[in-house]
Amino acid sequence: MSTQALEYYMHDGPTAFRFKLAGNLNHEGARRLDQDWRTASSTLGDRRLIVDMTFVTGVDKQGQALIARWHLEGASLIANSKASRALAEAILGEDLPESPPNARDATASNSIWPLFRASFLARAVTLVLLATIVFPVEANAATIYPSSLIWQIGIPHAWN
Repeated sequence: MSTQALEYYMHDGPTAFRFKLAGNLNHEGARRLDQDWRTASSTLGDRRLIVDMTFVTGVDKQGQALIARWHLEGASLIANSKASRALAEAILGEDLPESPPNARDATASNSIWPLFRASFLARAVTLVLLATIVFPVEANAATIYPSSLIWQIGIPHAWN
């Protein structure tokens, strides 16, 4: 069984800051994650921390200490798979409360990670912006003359 390196995504919302974790939360991953949280939390004010552990496959002692500390500081943990729920409950030494229905966005399969998909609107906007940059449209300007001047200087008319 191979262990996958920790990957995580940060989502900054109006009321909460969320980490979505995937892979093995080892010493190096825990160190990076904690540093990124310290950096982010300096600008977040009173928003709460939510840690989604649904796709975490393993946790070492440093990772356990980080999760336990965050939980003691008020972080909410989400673990929507049996394996991640068992990991989280083993770290905390207590049962996790049931996740709210809107937090259950990635329970279908551990082989695919639907949480890393961008929304359709975000992809559409990105595509339009990219097309605008890659394929710029040339605009030509016309010189507009008052009609009285056109007769005086003899500019040919397209409507003639």
